[in-house]
Amino acid sequence: MTSSEWTFDPQTLAMLKAVFEEACDVLPPHQRTQEMRSNLASRILKRAAQGGLSPAQLRTYALTEAVSPVVRTR
Repeated sequence: MTSSEWTFDPQTLAMLKAVFEEACDVLPPHQRTQEMRSNLASRILKRAAQGGLSPAQLRTYALTEAVSPVVRTR
């Protein structure tokens, strides 16, 4: 599913916005860059499009991966 195929009702959009704002508020001020905010928003939207996650799960998922990305070795 591409981002152009995502559709969320107004109630879900309001919840996603609240999750995003809460996730941003958790970050230390020096990490609240536009790049980090975009990363959080993208992760929240992609995961929500997969369905069935609570706000707490969405927030945790976005923050865990955004703040501590997986380090891959060759």
